[in-house]
Amino acid sequence: MVVKKQAKVISIRDLFRESWSLYRERVGTLTKIILLPVAFLVAGDLLGLFAPSGLASLPAFIGTIISLLSYLALIFALRGSVQFGEAYRMAWKKIWSYGWLTVLSGFVTLGGFFMLVIPGIVFSIWFMFAIYIFAIEGDKGVNALLKSREYVRGYWWPVFGRQIVFVLAVLVVVLVLGSIGSALTGGDEAGSNLVGDLLALVIAPLAIAYFYVLYGSLKSLKPEVASQPPAGPRGFFYFSAVLGVLGLIALMVLFLIGALFFPGALEQPSTLPLSDFSPYQLDLPQ
Repeated sequence: MVVKKQAKVISIRDLFRESWSLYRERVGTLTKIILLPVAFLVAGDLLGLFAPSGLASLPAFIGTIISLLSYLALIFALRGSVQFGEAYRMAWKKIWSYGWLTVLSGFVTLGGFFMLVIPGIVFSIWFMFAIYIFAIEGDKGVNALLKSREYVRGYWWPVFGRQIVFVLAVLVVVLVLGSIGSALTGGDEAGSNLVGDLLALVIAPLAIAYFYVLYGSLKSLKPEVASQPPAGPRGFFYFSAVLGVLGLIALMVLFLIGALFFPGALEQPSTLPLSDFSPYQLDLPQ
């Protein structure tokens, strides 16, 4: 009896090489797409340096909203010879379906975390390519989630490992350049945010290209998935989404009760220096 050897996912070395090549090939369009939300974020950071923080919140909020749309526009730009304006128009036309998929994926994954954490980690890898499938293959909602799960199934650990490698690589770059930028701005938090936003000009489209290439590798290993109706535990995923919604509501209620009856417990003690909390902050190092 001959045992068929399972085909392998693209190697980490080839993944970095091909994603960098794809990024360089489309760098002009990708940079224009990501520059739009980054411009608003940078404007908020600059206002934070020289004006009250409340004034900086509006452009930062607008930049965050546009950045969500730019995610989809970047994928359209990678898919073919789509330019800046057309990529955003294509993304805008699908904004409601895109929003539904994002919310559904988020709540299903959140529900998995409420089921003792591990299912949430598994879901986050399963659904990693749902947006790519939505943009490229046209599947919506739970169908995109099921198809992403099917592509990843049998390759969960290789996909997880490649995600970790990329995240660690980005983390090193952000920490090094962020430390330099923070020193140049005198350790100001808004200055650190400014450096992070500028780094996003390269890191964000490169990340999209990286996982786009990984998605293409999985798709080539399972070409039958693209042509077949997605199958899987739809009911369980909807249950997980409902659990995520209910769990989030429960947390909000508990927080509200704590704020009403134990207000002192939610306040940061003023006697402790800010540096005591720095190991738990996610901002760039100051």
